[in-house]
Amino acid sequence: ISTVAIPYVANSHWLRLKMHKQLLVLLIALHWAALTWSSETLNLSANIDALFSDYDSADVPGCAIGVIQAGTYLHARGYGSANLEHGIPIDRDSVFRIGSVSKQFTATAVAILADRGDLNLDSDVHEYLPDLMEYGAEVTVRQMIHHLSGMGDYEMTEVYEVSPGKAFRFGNEDYWTIEEFYQRVRKQPLALAPMQRFEYSNIAYFLLSQVVERVSGLTLRAFAEKELFGPLNMTSTFFNDNVDGVVPHRADGYTPITADTFEILMTNLDWVGDGGVYTTLNDFIKWDRALSTGTIPGGKAVLDLLFEPDPLTKKTMTSHLLDDGAGYGFGIEIGQFRGRAAHAHTGSWVGFRALYARFPEDDVSAIAFCNRDDLVGEEDKRIEFLDLVASTLLK
Repeated sequence: ISTVAIPYVANSHWLRLKMHKQLLVLLIALHWAALTWSSETLNLSANIDALFSDYDSADVPGCAIGVIQAGTYLHARGYGSANLEHGIPIDRDSVFRIGSVSKQFTATAVAILADRGDLNLDSDVHEYLPDLMEYGAEVTVRQMIHHLSGMGDYEMTEVYEVSPGKAFRFGNEDYWTIEEFYQRVRKQPLALAPMQRFEYSNIAYFLLSQVVERVSGLTLRAFAEKELFGPLNMTSTFFNDNVDGVVPHRADGYTPITADTFEILMTNLDWVGDGGVYTTLNDFIKWDRALSTGTIPGGKAVLDLLFEPDPLTKKTMTSHLLDDGAGYGFGIEIGQFRGRAAHAHTGSWVGFRALYARFPEDDVSAIAFCNRDDLVGEEDKRIEFLDLVASTLLK
């Protein structure tokens, strides 16, 4: 018995020592990884602060900037003022208009209806909006979502005139109600035949808002609140189809007049679908998480639609954000950014600029909501910010 017990005790002691060493190595590795991650996060935040340092003042408008990794904000803060008259700083609860970043929500609303069988994506749009002019070709809901309908944009026809020879000025100079605008849009001919090439169309997305309303019996605002934003607890997010309404914590939009003075630039137009979503950093992370985890209303069926670009868009779309070969899904560009898989969209309307980019394989997202319209060309800090996130976190 003793000859068996002694080796057993020795082996047990040796095994315990080995396990302790392995545990120590693991703890050291975890500690080093934590230090490295912490250092990267600190460096990223410091570099973002430096990039937006000229906005970080009470007397200029600026941006709310967020970086998400694995469902948590690594960086989320505001730079500049949401309201220059009262010196209200931008923060995570400031409500921004996000321009065409809204299109993914319009497309999601359509996808939810399609998943329920309430509409057919491949039906002619006249099935849902029979009072549209005859186009001389079939135009489907799916084509409209992918910008393949040939509808073109506001400036591509002469339909939008307040009087003969006097063009309607989009933004805040002239005014039409949603119904008055629809009456003009329904008479707009196609700019080109469907399925010829990618041709970005705000008109198509406005009409999609009308499709949602005709099919569901609810305005896009009400439908999105009931079926999308409500279930995700996005309590400060909505399609703003009444710009005269009071919006707590709303950021005003601005345009520069001189190097250090600004003028308010807000819209007086109520129509939505092509844009119109108001939201915050604290709300938008809920949308980002729902996309990452597949928990958006409608689940996998809707998610698969959102991130499947039409093949023709990959051949004919030129992205100003993603690498060559990107295509267009349901309200969002799908492709690569600096060689990494990416889903992205920008937004621009009156005094607001926005950016949302996801790197699904890395579980990293970047958000920029800005209340100034001078982020253009080489001065576009949104692109510099996205480069900074990619170079730091996408290893």
